[in-house]
Amino acid sequence: MNPEKSKLVSSYLQYLPAILQEDPFMGRFLLAFEKILSGVKDLPNYEKIIQGNSENVPGLEEIINRIETYFHPQETPEQFLPWLAGWVALSLRDDWETSTKRAFIREIVQLYRIRGTKEGLASVLKLYLVNSGFGDKVEIFDQFDNFPNYFQVQLTLNDRDPEKYWRQSRIAKAIIDQEKPAHTFYSLKILVPTMQLTRRSQVNYPFKLFNDLQTQDFTLEVAIIPQQTTPEKIINLSRQLVVKIQGNTTEITPYSPLIVTDNQAFYVKQKITYQQFLDNLAGFNVILSNQTDNLFVGGLKITLFMDLNGNQKETILLEKSLNLLPVLKLCSQDKSGNIIGGNTILKQAQAPEFSGMQITKSLWTNPYNFTLFDSPIIQIFELEATVQINQPPAITEKIINNIAIRFQDENSNYHLLTPTTVIQGNKMTIKRQLSYPQLLNISDKLQLTVKNLNNVETSGKVRVSVKMNINLVPAVFTLFEQDLNLAAVPPKDILKICYQDQDGKIINTDKQGTVFTILGTQ
Repeated sequence: MNPEKSKLVSSYLQYLPAILQEDPFMGRFLLAFEKILSGVKDLPNYEKIIQGNSENVPGLEEIINRIETYFHPQETPEQFLPWLAGWVALSLRDDWETSTKRAFIREIVQLYRIRGTKEGLASVLKLYLVNSGFGDKVEIFDQFDNFPNYFQVQLTLNDRDPEKYWRQSRIAKAIIDQEKPAHTFYSLKILVPTMQLTRRSQVNYPFKLFNDLQTQDFTLEVAIIPQQTTPEKIINLSRQLVVKIQGNTTEITPYSPLIVTDNQAFYVKQKITYQQFLDNLAGFNVILSNQTDNLFVGGLKITLFMDLNGNQKETILLEKSLNLLPVLKLCSQDKSGNIIGGNTILKQAQAPEFSGMQITKSLWTNPYNFTLFDSPIIQIFELEATVQINQPPAITEKIINNIAIRFQDENSNYHLLTPTTVIQGNKMTIKRQLSYPQLLNISDKLQLTVKNLNNVETSGKVRVSVKMNINLVPAVFTLFEQDLNLAAVPPKDILKICYQDQDGKIINTDKQGTVFTILGTQ
């Protein structure tokens, strides 16, 4: 058959009886059915989606042979993507690129298994960023003191285009709203390459409260201060006025007090271990026994010594005036018959009814009670940092507001939260409260960071203190006080935020050509 003529005749003729194959009309008649059912074999680049105005339409047989391509996210026509996404319960955004839509359809089913978790949210955001060409750096912080249902998402983009920034911000927020647990709330922070401050504008002050708290030793000092005395009498008094430090719950073992004297008083010092403190949360006490011959008049002072930030600190726990009668102490005789020691001679009276012997009711005074720290369950340590700016000479409100103060540690994300800053004149103050369990983790890993965002040098003083309850009374200790010197930040490195004008246009440069930083928290 002539090849040109065969294009006008259906190949289905070969399946008909010979007598019908000779009919030219039959060949043209069957050609219409062949185009619908089998299609035209040499049809170039037929359309996969058949519409009313389609010209290159494949046959049903060809469509059925290639039906699996419609279920493959990488090969299915773009118009089929919403339909295919419906199979996996996925809603596609219209502003996503086609490649991003295909990637989500391909990966979303396995991500459903970890949906609602920190890992699941990070994986979905990373999937979007990677397929949109913005990198893969996603960080989620969820360990915040006193905020159990709060988390913060931080994305790092590799493009500084403001238009792309705001677009990605809206998309990321929509993804987080869809994937996060319903009872949680969050903030979104997006970083771009322009967000970088000079290193010279930051000063760090590392410090610590206690050393290893569980091996920390404390020292109790009991001072006995006579009203009138001499150095010789002090030494004799330290031997005859007995001081004993003891726990209210368990004994202090080993009990090995150190006695020290000076010209005004004598001191009894006893180390208390951390474990002994835990064993005596009900407190400690001091009892006295006046084994001298005379009435003792003077004072009692109990002081606690401890190491904070590598320096010894002290606080007075108790001060009392003393008026102690001597207790019964029998005299004895040496080999020569001389009476030694004691204040009472035991002998039979000539007239018993007028006996001068008076038996002491008790050898010890009533206990002088005190406590050390609050119970670990309720103890709170409050850090306070004060920054006083003395230079430049003209200290304006803008200069103060462009200085940032943060407490940081290695084991939490507390520094990501903006603390409440109290400003009084040229002074700035922030505070942070630590519970006992938090202190165990970060006691020796604390740091105060001061940042300067001004284009002028600033200097002044930094002071950090801690407040805690000791013997049920608030006590404040200065951890350190140092000079502060912050270099000026060049204008090109000063943080400036993009903003929108009244017409909605994003302003990202100033008159000098300085590129602003894109910074957003949703």
